[in-house]
Amino acid sequence: MQRTLIVIVSILFVFSVSAQDYRIEVKVDGLKDSTLQMGYYFGEKTLLADTAPVNSNGVAVFKGDSLLPRGMYFVVLPNSYFELLITDNQQFSVSTTLENVAKDLVFTNSSENTAFTKYRTFLAQKQGVMSKLQKRAQSQKEDGGEVKQNLLDSIALVDNEVKSMWDATIKANPETLLSEIIRTLKPVEFPDFNIPDDAPNADSLRWITSIRYNQEHYFDNVNFSEAGLIRTPFFQDRIDNYFDRVLIPVADTVIPYANSVIERAQANDDMYRFIVTHLFSKYSNSSIMGMDAVFVNIAENYFLSGKTPWITQETKTKIAERVANLKPNLIGEVAPNLKMRDLDGSLHELGKVDAKIMVIYFWDTNCSFCKKTSPALKKLYQKYKSKGFNVFAVYTQGEPDKWEEYIEKNELDWINVWDPMRTTNYHKLYDIYSTPVIYVLDKDKKIIAKRIGIESLERFIEEEIDK
Repeated sequence: MQRTLIVIVSILFVFSVSAQDYRIEVKVDGLKDSTLQMGYYFGEKTLLADTAPVNSNGVAVFKGDSLLPRGMYFVVLPNSYFELLITDNQQFSVSTTLENVAKDLVFTNSSENTAFTKYRTFLAQKQGVMSKLQKRAQSQKEDGGEVKQNLLDSIALVDNEVKSMWDATIKANPETLLSEIIRTLKPVEFPDFNIPDDAPNADSLRWITSIRYNQEHYFDNVNFSEAGLIRTPFFQDRIDNYFDRVLIPVADTVIPYANSVIERAQANDDMYRFIVTHLFSKYSNSSIMGMDAVFVNIAENYFLSGKTPWITQETKTKIAERVANLKPNLIGEVAPNLKMRDLDGSLHELGKVDAKIMVIYFWDTNCSFCKKTSPALKKLYQKYKSKGFNVFAVYTQGEPDKWEEYIEKNELDWINVWDPMRTTNYHKLYDIYSTPVIYVLDKDKKIIAKRIGIESLERFIEEEIDK
């Protein structure tokens, strides 16, 4: 099995289970005097739940004095593994053979796992058929022709067979984890939007309407009260796909949908903890510009408002500090004003600099990336300064001789300032913990870009300079 088993003891996540026991007997013909591991999925991780010795008859018994959390689990054998569902009934047995684990898998006293095995077997068979059909279709396309209708019909037939299996399994296993897993994996079915073919830009209108519909209905089939979903190999991917691909990556778009998903997750304590913690972590480390606003929103509305009682006061304090460092410099905010002096002691005030577009450039003479960024920025400055572009360059170190030498040697004639005692608090107002850092401001001194690479800067200049 490719996944690595990890044992994690987390103070952030405590599962609520009733005081009952579990006993799961596993018999593997062809295996003896060994050890089996049972694990479960959790987000992108696989975690160890239990181990059990295998006796000379090939039997291992996983047992404990409290129920296991609901979810999709797996039992690891030498060179193979099989999956099973752990739900309310945790007194059952399973048998298989070492030679053919999946084919010979039989559950006793677990109708849900029997149905799960049947469903997985059917799905694997249809996936094999579909793969062959799709290869044939791709081959026909590569030959320069269209896919033949009989092949399209065959693909549609297999697709319908799978959908029918979904529906039949859900109907036969109501109110089970298996049915909720299938519902969660079912894609959104789009209605007929009734847009006439002769409507202006009909295709574009259908495309936009379908995007909006998907954004609003993506989670229609998800039962957020079923905590077992968070212990499956696909649920976090389903969440991430929504925020990474379905939604437009703009904070003003993402924030209301993030809040909506978190609110829906409150149907179950474990689900809520998983969702709010995952989204908090996701947007605290996002590489997409502007997504720090989503992090601030989640932090303020949930972690700092008393809605995550499992975090410690120390953690809460650190989150508050991080929010304080980010909030003044979010995209769309007016840039915090800075009053700093140049080499001659003259005072320069950021808010009073007249410019159509301005860069605040935090830099250091010894920074290797700065040595590449400064010359490139100088070229842009020389190209656009006559059109209203300016640079407010903040030297972040305390060595004036090196600073002056670098400025004179490289003929940097933009606004050069510093604050060696950090009395302006610029490092917190602009979240400066490394260099170089570039902020881009419009004519009203609103932040329109932050922490961008020098290679991306000219695009912003071009967009703003002729407004």
